[in-house]
Amino acid sequence: MTDHKVSLVRCASYETAQVQAAVEEAVRLLGGIERFVKPGEKVLLKPNLLTDAAPQKGVDTHPEVVRAVIRLLRPVTKHIVCGDSPSVWGEKKDINKVYEVSGIKRVCEEEGVELVYFTKSRLVKGYPLTPWAFSCDRLVNVPKFKTHGYTILTACLKNLFGLVVGMHKMKIHFDHPKALDLSRVIVDIYEARRPDLNIVDGITAMEGDGPGSAGTLKHMGLIAAGANGVCVDMVLAHLMRQDALVIPTNKEAVRRGLGPGDFRDIDVLGGPLSDFVAASFRLPKASILAKLPRMPKALSRLLTAFLSFKPYVDVSHCKLCGICQKSCPAGAIRLDAKRVHFQRSRCILCLCCQEICPRGAIDVRKNFFLRLIMR
Repeated sequence: MTDHKVSLVRCASYETAQVQAAVEEAVRLLGGIERFVKPGEKVLLKPNLLTDAAPQKGVDTHPEVVRAVIRLLRPVTKHIVCGDSPSVWGEKKDINKVYEVSGIKRVCEEEGVELVYFTKSRLVKGYPLTPWAFSCDRLVNVPKFKTHGYTILTACLKNLFGLVVGMHKMKIHFDHPKALDLSRVIVDIYEARRPDLNIVDGITAMEGDGPGSAGTLKHMGLIAAGANGVCVDMVLAHLMRQDALVIPTNKEAVRRGLGPGDFRDIDVLGGPLSDFVAASFRLPKASILAKLPRMPKALSRLLTAFLSFKPYVDVSHCKLCGICQKSCPAGAIRLDAKRVHFQRSRCILCLCCQEICPRGAIDVRKNFFLRLIMR
């Protein structure tokens, strides 16, 4: 089976029948679900459940896309489980809240699918990953098409960071504070457990300062699918009007031979690629840092000093919930009774605080030099 095929299918809304038809067509174009899952095999569905956001917020994989994938699989196998390790949530009760608010729990109950919790880990390539990814015969990756302040794009490859269990993700962020370093980790995880099939929720995508509530929803009206997650992410980058290898995870994966070095080697099915490209697509403010090439450490430190961002809090939106403090891998955030405070000397600019803030209250400000060159 050629794994350089990516299908793109139009889907105007999250109405159940429309999503089902689009998901079925996207996989049919690849050869049908029987090419990816054999009768009776156990399948893990891995959606992108960043946090406890309602479906209309566009932060998590929409539950109707998960429903459509379940119904696609059911004629082949009844052994289907679904799970994720949301951003900074480590306790089962907190994960359960994410499952409930996102709508995933309701869909799984209605479709008779077991929800599982990534609370235990095993070391694979040095990373604490959920055993569910390895005890199931097949992994079906169901990410959301969004921007990401650190990696520019979060889709097939970045979604696998959710295989890291609970609060271990914070330590990985702290140990790998640069976008290129974190991208190597993400590709390590992709190599450790490559999905058998990727089906992307691109009906309502996210642009700007994604992947959380600070991003802006953008109607892309599509479902994307492919066996090779690198190829799918390369196509999504093209839909964002970006060179596929600008995305640091794509660049690292191609360097390792996990995807084609030439975008033209990807066979796009479902219609002319140009019909799916966005007229415009806003990137995160911090995306310039992810685009910096690898360079000597001394030069990197000097350039980073000039091209710097600082997180800040919009007090009119902040409710002092404390989630940003909990999410900070560097311990650079503290709260008092009135406001959130950043300890700038400790901040590693991972933007986990912006990613997880439920009210979009955290933004980033460019320093003077960066404002000059980005006018």
